[in-house]
Amino acid sequence: MTSNVNDLSLYPEPPRGLIKWLSHLILLPKQKYLQNRVNRTVTETVLGRSFLVPPSVFNPVIFRTGRYLAEYIASDDVILENNPNGRQKTTLDVGTGCGIHAIFAAARGYDVTAVDINRDAVHAAIKNVQQNNLTKKITVLHGDLFAPVAGQKFDLVLCSLPKFRGEPETSFEVGWKSNDVIERFADGLPEVLKPDGVALVLLTTHGDDRGMIEALITAGLTVTPVKRNHFGMEILTIYAVRHLKANGKESPNDMG
Repeated sequence: MTSNVNDLSLYPEPPRGLIKWLSHLILLPKQKYLQNRVNRTVTETVLGRSFLVPPSVFNPVIFRTGRYLAEYIASDDVILENNPNGRQKTTLDVGTGCGIHAIFAAARGYDVTAVDINRDAVHAAIKNVQQNNLTKKITVLHGDLFAPVAGQKFDLVLCSLPKFRGEPETSFEVGWKSNDVIERFADGLPEVLKPDGVALVLLTTHGDDRGMIEALITAGLTVTPVKRNHFGMEILTIYAVRHLKANGKESPNDMG
């Protein structure tokens, strides 16, 4: 069946107060250590691959979301079918940050275009692409959302965009806060997604997950939760987003 804004499977129940309080209590001893890592350039390792992350770029490990989606990209064998028709498949990584999602998609065989509005993120992503020996598979571009790839269409679109509402005041806040990026992403996604393509969108209960889901459905897309985990203080969900009628038939809407 098609996705519907009234489908409760799309909206995870927010973490309860007691669970959040206990999770925060457990995290307290780590907070100073984590804060020091956010404020300096560090190297993070995910599934054996290393990523340089400067302080002005959203850290995919400390804040969990980037790592969560990267591990899914590396392991999924249902949605990420690698060249089933013998043609080279393409990926667009929107808001690439340090390039972690682009790198794992390239490792799966995709030709990747990675875009970020933060110039520091662009520089970091280029360095990480070089460090991971994937320069022939990944192109990194500076720009806002889909502007650098106007007129192009992709088999796979990856998105872990800012999820909090508000006006960013620093280059670091650009990675997690925006007034309108949710609506602009949803409005532009149908134009860059091939008819049989899929977008993987990561959302958290810390942000406006409901706003993103409803914006995607309003844009004429189906939204299917494919992976969800409760981390105590937040719930992360990866959604598969497709055109309303992919390959001439309606997309399913059940958790994989």
